[in-house]
Amino acid sequence: MAQSSEETQVTQEAQDPKPQRCALKTRLGHQLPHRVFLDNWQSGLTVAMVSVPLSISLGIASAGGDPSAPLMGVSTAFWGGLCASIFSSSDFNIIGPAGALSGMLNAATIKFGGAEVLPYLSLISAGFIFLIYLLGLQRYLLLMPTAVFEGFTLAVAFIIGLGQLEMALDLSPDGPKSEHFHENLIRSLEALHGYSLAPAILFFVMTALLLALVKYAGKIKGRSVPWTVLIPIFTILLGYLSDQKMLGGIVLPTLKDKYGTLKPRVVEAPSTPLAEFAEGQVIELIRTAFGISFVAVLETLISAKIAEQRMNYPFDSSRETLGLMVCHAVCGAVGALPPTGVFVRTSLNVQLRATHRMSQMINAIAVFLIFVVAMPVFSYLPQAAVAALLVFASIKMAPVHYIAMLWRSDRRSCFLLIMTTSICVFLDPVYGLVVGMVVALLRDAAETARAESRVTLDKAAVEVSSTGTPLSDHGVLSKWATASFDHGANLAVKPSPLATLNHLVQHFACGKPRKQMDNDLHNHDYESAVLYEPMGSMTFLCASKHLSRLQALARKNPPCIIVSLEHVTRIDIDGSQTLAKAAQEIKAHGCEVALVVPDLLLNGPILKKAAWVSEFKGDGHLYSSVAEAKAECSI
Repeated sequence: MAQSSEETQVTQEAQDPKPQRCALKTRLGHQLPHRVFLDNWQSGLTVAMVSVPLSISLGIASAGGDPSAPLMGVSTAFWGGLCASIFSSSDFNIIGPAGALSGMLNAATIKFGGAEVLPYLSLISAGFIFLIYLLGLQRYLLLMPTAVFEGFTLAVAFIIGLGQLEMALDLSPDGPKSEHFHENLIRSLEALHGYSLAPAILFFVMTALLLALVKYAGKIKGRSVPWTVLIPIFTILLGYLSDQKMLGGIVLPTLKDKYGTLKPRVVEAPSTPLAEFAEGQVIELIRTAFGISFVAVLETLISAKIAEQRMNYPFDSSRETLGLMVCHAVCGAVGALPPTGVFVRTSLNVQLRATHRMSQMINAIAVFLIFVVAMPVFSYLPQAAVAALLVFASIKMAPVHYIAMLWRSDRRSCFLLIMTTSICVFLDPVYGLVVGMVVALLRDAAETARAESRVTLDKAAVEVSSTGTPLSDHGVLSKWATASFDHGANLAVKPSPLATLNHLVQHFACGKPRKQMDNDLHNHDYESAVLYEPMGSMTFLCASKHLSRLQALARKNPPCIIVSLEHVTRIDIDGSQTLAKAAQEIKAHGCEVALVVPDLLLNGPILKKAAWVSEFKGDGHLYSSVAEAKAECSI
């Protein structure tokens, strides 16, 4: 079979380990700069065309009604992309203004009294990101269930989408804006009676067109069509005709009506001193900057990770964090917004088969050229068209399929997602992420505390493997279930009152039979050796549960209890001390104890110096396998 051109290049790279001087490392191997440019100019230019209208829209979503809002968005796309192309690690991740930060930035604009605070927040967040980089904390930020992050994403989709009512329908709500999204939404809903028909029609038609064309005509003859560029550019003509009063009395408010003629703003440091924003709100300013850095690092790494999985080409999370820090510092210095990795443009860059960060550099340069040459043209972009573009983006952000999957297969994770979304929408996005992570970690800790293990009765009637595992059918295997033993020994976790009420309703109202524990292991006779095997970790989370089971086994007075650590992956000092205590109590009941510890665990830092393990070794009751313990243990 003939090799593809990419496979051929990779093969040649493997055969020639010494790259030429000045060659750049790409996913296709080392290539000369001109070759890299030819491979990436189309992807970079296409992403730039998509990025400009999106950046204008996200700038408006981030900085509200501030006159500089659209320009700050495009400036962020240029400076963020340029810095990331030089200092970051991922060859596919696109850095720029993002929806994930827009809600937080808009709230900060309202809270601190102006969009000029946003560059300061970018500078302060750069310090936090640098601290994350120095301490290597970026790897811990990814210890987050997908349900929590998707809950945050859904909240951002709500905040962006429902926050466009004013521009979509040309509303004029009464009173000042609030920093809380739901209060602003109520203001907009109360002003619905004053909507304008022409902007409303344009908004709904354009939103429907974008959704339909992207879904059903996203590719024509195998090539992606940038509808998010073409349709907004077409509406610029409508905006211009409306501005020149050439639509027969139809009025479409444009960006020019709200922000004036858009002019290039490449570098414009904030003129208001930070002290005016921070006066009396220093802690709040720092908290907001920390939240921005937290979300920015998280989204950047996740975006890069998704690109890595799709392209099967790795990136360095530490360097990606450092690159993001440079982006925040530079964007803050030039008066732009805090940037982050963006899913939509990164996905487009991946689809267009970019091979190197040069694609992002070309994207940044193209955004700059459009920014300098054609920015006044975008002044005629109708506000309703901007709202439609943002609503389209929010709908595409919403993880509808993932929520449906959770509802079918994992209701607890689905409720975790809903809880995270609610906190993000009604309180604060950072609070939602933190609470979601804490609840998820506590839930997983509770699952670990169940202390999975295996209890096996060494009966002659049942054929077992060398580790004591039954080799018979599933019906007999249920006798060895830990849950069954816990139920019989009264060690099972008691359900909460709410769970008990739910079971009663299901039993009496729905006719669902109660769950029965068959073949209760605890009620069997213990005339021969018992094998107890903890599974997974043996730490403070689950040590007490293992102790309770071993105490219950000792009260059955078997001639010997074999405690095997062959399936233990990790043990801490609490787990070690618990095993020592369990061994003492088993001996106090007149039972013999055999300890099976694999060499890897035995030579680890915890058990290597444990006195009780040395005592077992001295007594000759320490073994390296279950088979050896059963052969030597006197029963």
